[in-house]
Amino acid sequence: MLAGLLFSCAALAQPDVEGASDYGQLKRFPLSWIEGYRQGPTPEYLLMLSELKKANNIVVADKRKALEGELTRITYRIPDSHQPGDAFEHFRAQLMTRGAEVLFQCTGRECGSSHYWANDFFGIAQLYGLDRTQVYMAARLGTDYLALYAVQRGNRRVYLQLDVVSVTGGSELVQQLKAAGFATLPIDPAAPLDVVDPLVQLLAEFEPGEAFWLVLHQQGSDVQEALAQSGDMAKQIETAVRSAGVENVLGFGVGPLVPTVLAGRKGALVVIRSAAQ
Repeated sequence: MLAGLLFSCAALAQPDVEGASDYGQLKRFPLSWIEGYRQGPTPEYLLMLSELKKANNIVVADKRKALEGELTRITYRIPDSHQPGDAFEHFRAQLMTRGAEVLFQCTGRECGSSHYWANDFFGIAQLYGLDRTQVYMAARLGTDYLALYAVQRGNRRVYLQLDVVSVTGGSELVQQLKAAGFATLPIDPAAPLDVVDPLVQLLAEFEPGEAFWLVLHQQGSDVQEALAQSGDMAKQIETAVRSAGVENVLGFGVGPLVPTVLAGRKGALVVIRSAAQ
């Protein structure tokens, strides 16, 4: 019986399509495999931030964001014993742990017709399923924007689609820091130094003499403990950034005292361009 069970489980996972690979920030759903894969530059990707609907024979969303960069498009087949929500939550939980910002999320018929998502947005016929089973999320993780969509077809096969647009050269964060004076980077409190490399790349786009404040926000039920921890992490990041050659930075920890910045995330690093040069 054990041998038969092991064989049946192994049979669920099929080989990935040739040349495919996972998005490096996320682990795939157990025993799933990649049925479709494409990677290349995109001059304009419209990330949908509201339900899809048809107006004047054109499928549109009232809210959307135009992106330019490198598109990675991955179509996962999920084992038949699971529902779309299982696979979706597997990816969503990882994104939240890594500090992603949710831009839009919908479930079931509130997303619009699955036909629109499959054929008009993704252009992947396998994603046409039952409206009530679909779930979609648009999110930002650093300089990457993600569209995550899961659905069950009428034949009960479950698919999960992951589109990742890596904004060219992190230009959007640079523009935000220049225009607004601040930019927010996701941070994992369990591995705060992971933010150092993208932070150094961001600050390298500015003149060497410019100064920046690194303000670390962290959730916590005990305010004093969260303040102390965020302060320690901010100083660790400051030291690492200085060691990388960017000297005009100061780190501060504010714990959970600015909850609107966290927006459900465990932590965030806000880079502020100092006005006092």
